[in-house]
Amino acid sequence: MIRTQITLLGLCAVLLAGSPCLAVDTSGYDELTRIMDSAKVMEADVFAPSMWKKAQRRFEQSGEAVQLNKKQKSIDRYVSESRELAGNAIKATDVCKLSLQEYLPPRNKAREAGAHNLVPELYQKAELQFIKATAKVESGNVKSALKEADKSSPLFDIAELEAIRADILGMADRLIEKALADDAGKFALSTLDKARTVREKADAIVVADRYNREEAIVKAERAEYEARHASNIGLSVRSLKRNDQAWEKLILVYEIQMNRVGEAIDLEFLPFDDGPLAAADTLINYINSIKAEKQQLDADLENLRLTLSGQLRASLAKLKVTPSGDDPVTLAQDIDRRISDLLVEKSNLAEQMQVSQAELSELSQEHDAMSSELQDRVDQEEKFKRAKKMLNPSEGEILFNSSNDIVLRLSGLSFDIGKHDIKDEHIPLLKKVEEVIQMFPDSKLSIEGHTDASGDAAGNVTLSEKRAYAVMQYLRQSLLIPAGRISSIGFGADRPVASNQTTDGRAKNRRIDIIIMR
Repeated sequence: MIRTQITLLGLCAVLLAGSPCLAVDTSGYDELTRIMDSAKVMEADVFAPSMWKKAQRRFEQSGEAVQLNKKQKSIDRYVSESRELAGNAIKATDVCKLSLQEYLPPRNKAREAGAHNLVPELYQKAELQFIKATAKVESGNVKSALKEADKSSPLFDIAELEAIRADILGMADRLIEKALADDAGKFALSTLDKARTVREKADAIVVADRYNREEAIVKAERAEYEARHASNIGLSVRSLKRNDQAWEKLILVYEIQMNRVGEAIDLEFLPFDDGPLAAADTLINYINSIKAEKQQLDADLENLRLTLSGQLRASLAKLKVTPSGDDPVTLAQDIDRRISDLLVEKSNLAEQMQVSQAELSELSQEHDAMSSELQDRVDQEEKFKRAKKMLNPSEGEILFNSSNDIVLRLSGLSFDIGKHDIKDEHIPLLKKVEEVIQMFPDSKLSIEGHTDASGDAAGNVTLSEKRAYAVMQYLRQSLLIPAGRISSIGFGADRPVASNQTTDGRAKNRRIDIIIMR
């Protein structure tokens, strides 16, 4: 992780001219640090080396500015420039990886094998060659980049192989070197040769198929064992050469170890007074008796297994389950699974019942809602029919608009030319309008004024607005309608319902429409 450490002092020091230190906003720098960390994880230093160096330099300058408590403006400038460079490095990294995607697998395999840690010199040689290619991509010379990348592939391949060899054979090699230092070459040559031979076999397996790890590891572990064995022999014989009394100690060491085995099986003393063979025979006879006991226990266990299997099969038959094996554990698992299945089925049935009840309740609610809606429609239709009967053709008509709202088209509500005053002769018609409105107490109302096309268009709009407003005010005062429920608007001649070329058409267009929005 790339992070410039910033020490925040508990007490602010006096700087330069004695002015107190002011705390700076480091949130931008903290975010920049996260961006740089992300770029590093993406290996921008490898895939966009030039742009990364620029971003890294600006990042360091940002950190220095924060640490030295420079002006916020300077810090923000460094942070902004570094963020832009880091963003460009990330974009360049993506482009480079796409351009060199054919040559990435050898490098990835070398890194997965741990070549950068196990064989750093070989890996670094391949990496430097690869960076030549990424630098070419960054400069725009992709053709040359591909040639340089092609040179890096065999180097990564070698680094990967040597890393695998070091990983699998490294311990064996070190133990063989230790055995040589312990004089195994003089006193345990045969055992040392075994270690070397098995080590070479492991190496041959790795070279032939570097991914055949399991077989190679088995051989390598055997080589490690033989190397340790050779070391122990070498050290033991070397001590005998230096001290004649060591022979007795060596023999006693082996007798002590054999006695430890005897003590573990409740034999206090082994008959070393009759020689090592008698001691070994005593241990062998005891082991054979243990084997016989084990065989008897195995037979008893088999009989028990057969008995349990029979009982479990009978239980499975009752549950109508076909056994998946003969082992009692397997049969018991079959029973457990069946019981679990039955419990799940029971739970599912309970859930289905709950769902069915919920669906039934939902259907009942839908039925009630539809019944209520149907009743509302019937009521609305009845009100609509009653309202239509209230107006005669000379007063106007009642209809539905495209939004299914009720429209009271009051062509009989005529005003004097250029006037918008409500006249006494309008009152009977407006009383009928009041009755219709009262049929729909929860509806909002829109009073629309309309004129014919005669005269000035702007003047017509103004006149229609005034007439609509006059009707709205009358209805508000008469019915005590809240302001939020009623509004007025004038359209002038923009919404004719008949031709403006005839006297009758113009008369129809000069109207007040009251929209009852349901």
